[in-house]
Amino acid sequence: MIDLRPLFMNFKQNAVVGLISGVLLFSMTASEALFIRLFILAGQSNMVGYQSNLSQLPDRLQKSQPPVLWYNQNQEWEPLKAPTEPVLSADLSIPVPPFEDYHPEHSHKVKNKVGFGPEISLGLTLAKALNERVAMVKYSRNGTSLATQWDPREDAGGNPKNTLYPRMKERVSKAIADLKARGYIVEIAGFFWMQGESDASVETWAKDYEANLTHFIQTLREDYDRPNLPFIYGMVHFGNEHEKPNGSVNCCGDTVRSAQWNVQQSIPNTVAVETQNLSLHNDLLHFDSAGIIDLGTRFANAWLNLTSDSPQAFSERNAP
Repeated sequence: MIDLRPLFMNFKQNAVVGLISGVLLFSMTASEALFIRLFILAGQSNMVGYQSNLSQLPDRLQKSQPPVLWYNQNQEWEPLKAPTEPVLSADLSIPVPPFEDYHPEHSHKVKNKVGFGPEISLGLTLAKALNERVAMVKYSRNGTSLATQWDPREDAGGNPKNTLYPRMKERVSKAIADLKARGYIVEIAGFFWMQGESDASVETWAKDYEANLTHFIQTLREDYDRPNLPFIYGMVHFGNEHEKPNGSVNCCGDTVRSAQWNVQQSIPNTVAVETQNLSLHNDLLHFDSAGIIDLGTRFANAWLNLTSDSPQAFSERNAP
């Protein structure tokens, strides 16, 4: 009688090896893929992609992007694919990760129910230029200000439902832990910020924007122990007394723009990205789909022009 146990054991071992290999293939397809750059995105509605429209997304960006790992709504890593901003329930009592139970009027939604932010072109541009896989995690909310919700000084004493900075850090920490569990060595390589429209609507907030943005960058770099972390941010696209079709007025766009420009001059490794010639939706506040895509590309190019890091230098710096 033939003993089939060795064959059975070999089959089991091969099956396990195949399963492990399949899992690792998602994490690392080559030795250099063990190292990965993580990019953080944050801000308000133009970072969310509020006026994006999937029907206006070019074919090349509708496909899955294997070189770009995206931390999705369910706090899981997957290849980036539109929509990155999903359909949300109309029932405000239903928790929407990672925003827990606080989402009045779904303050992180896009107007067209599903859509995308600048990540749709940002990640792919970086991955192609670097010739390596990159990872991105985003935490953004519509209509939020740096003077209030995003102020890191509210971390300990503020209302936790209104305080976004520590919630962003929590999401980033989970994202990093998940990448490490996959076998990656993670470096936070850049921070992208599209915000300022809300602060340009209140005179006192606008006047404080330079100091607030300076403090935000300094705190961020301290918290992640990256004193020279590249910080790329989009400038407010409008000037003073900017009137929108709905009759509302942003009083102080020029004040915020000046603050954003001054920060670039005073803080190393920061880049203020011009947005005034990006395509706008007819609400005259938000970028349309083309504008959002261009913003992502400009963000990527700004980071690439700012940093001289090569993939080899990155790997050597993070070698165990």
